[in-house]
Amino acid sequence: MNTSVSRLASDDSPSTGWLVFPAAVCMLCAALLFALDLNEAWFIAWNAAAHRVAPAFVWAGLTNLASTLGAFALITPTLAWRPRWLAATLLAVPVATLYTHGLKQFFAEPRPAAVLAQDQFNLVGLPLRADSFPSGHSLTAFVLAGAVVLCVSPAVRRRWAWVVLTAAVLMCFSRVAVGAHWPLDLFAGAAGGWLSAIIGVRWSAHWRFWERRRGVQTMGALMILAVVLLAFENLGYPEGQWMQYLLVVWGMAGAVFALVRPMTCEVPA
Repeated sequence: MNTSVSRLASDDSPSTGWLVFPAAVCMLCAALLFALDLNEAWFIAWNAAAHRVAPAFVWAGLTNLASTLGAFALITPTLAWRPRWLAATLLAVPVATLYTHGLKQFFAEPRPAAVLAQDQFNLVGLPLRADSFPSGHSLTAFVLAGAVVLCVSPAVRRRWAWVVLTAAVLMCFSRVAVGAHWPLDLFAGAAGGWLSAIIGVRWSAHWRFWERRRGVQTMGALMILAVVLLAFENLGYPEGQWMQYLLVVWGMAGAVFALVRPMTCEVPA
């Protein structure tokens, strides 16, 4: 193992505040929503406000960014320069999958379209009615955000963490904007996504396959497969297909470039 890379990973370890704060805020918001019974009122208010701010195709595009394959396509171009980001994301997947699908099956909460009349909110895309809690898209957005924020150096983190988190929040908010999830689902999904990212980042420090050419090649091949699947996947939001097509081009170009780019002796974290 390259000693300079190992030292870099150790020096760049995130502080306890960054490990705890985002998930704690999400959990606190979820608890307040539940305790004060504000879930439905906030959903209707947020959904209406979203469509006063931006048209449906914007929210559908943002929500497609946070689909599982869309998120992989989004982060794929970083493989050429920051392979650890994708490695941490991939390593977070098993925990994130258990979290979201386990809770969905356990709670089996109805979605807004199953509870509210159609004229009470704006619905974008196909109506979804079951397995609302937690939001899988919100979880995916915060896995991605966590993998990036927790892997960068403290100096970069101070400058760019809030930009990355704002993008993740917008992706989460799009789930209310398209009428697919309650606010409580977003907070629970985001908290689970951040905690999953912490595990993925820790595992990426232990299993350092992303430092080797073969590891980068394997991840690149996996991302090509993910992008091909994304090209044919029905995400359920026709208004957001423009983003789906952009992600296919973006992800494929990024994966191919990472595979053909010569690898330096030191791989950045």
